[in-house]
Amino acid sequence: MGKRLYAYIDETGDRGTNVGSSPIFGMAAVIVDDASARTLREAVKQLRSDFGVPDGKVMSWKEHVKNHDRRRRAAAVLGSVAGLTVCLAYADKSALSPSSYRSDKVRFYNYVAWMTYKSILWSARSLGGNSAEVWTRFGHVKHHDHEGTKEYLEREAERDDRVPHQMEQGLRWVSADQYLESQAADLYGGFMRAALWPTEWNLVEPAYLLAVWHQLRNSHDCAIPLGFMSMPDYSNLYSRDWFPCATCKRKPAR
Repeated sequence: MGKRLYAYIDETGDRGTNVGSSPIFGMAAVIVDDASARTLREAVKQLRSDFGVPDGKVMSWKEHVKNHDRRRRAAAVLGSVAGLTVCLAYADKSALSPSSYRSDKVRFYNYVAWMTYKSILWSARSLGGNSAEVWTRFGHVKHHDHEGTKEYLEREAERDDRVPHQMEQGLRWVSADQYLESQAADLYGGFMRAALWPTEWNLVEPAYLLAVWHQLRNSHDCAIPLGFMSMPDYSNLYSRDWFPCATCKRKPAR
């Protein structure tokens, strides 16, 4: 039996294209082993207590982590969890062709989920070798055909021999109240959202994301693309003023 790993994913933004829709749609995945999962659960319990989240209520970025101080606290507490790996993926809608997957909500979800899933499995292999076993749990989405997405992910993984799909032990979709780790994934999605989603004054706040940057896969070298995927290309990410890797290998030479 290989190293046991668990991935929990939550989404941020929406897949709409109407006025008022989010400028991005993305997913955040947290990957833990048995030891770091215990530490992560304690961190989530601490934040639930700090923010006064009642028992039986799911802690969320939108409802419980609205102000700057709470977001700083969440980033500090989660950023202190050792042995946790984070993978982020998002699509910038304004850079996508109207005829692309952006035009269909199911295709949009499936494609971003596939990019995220590939990152998870590659991370699992990096963390545990070829014998690692991973249990992947996406957040449940209302009115979405999860079985259809599961079939899509499994089909794409079988077609791509670079993706170690044999590691997967339990790909499924779960409600956010089932695992404390899923609530952590929601907050990591919030950190990404704050860094990428401008306010009404066209401002972003990357400090929360940068506070947990060390947890991104390959953050010691370059988080792109194994820790942080941006679609349709990486210029939307490395061109941002706050991007911390001045020597990013993805930047074109001048």
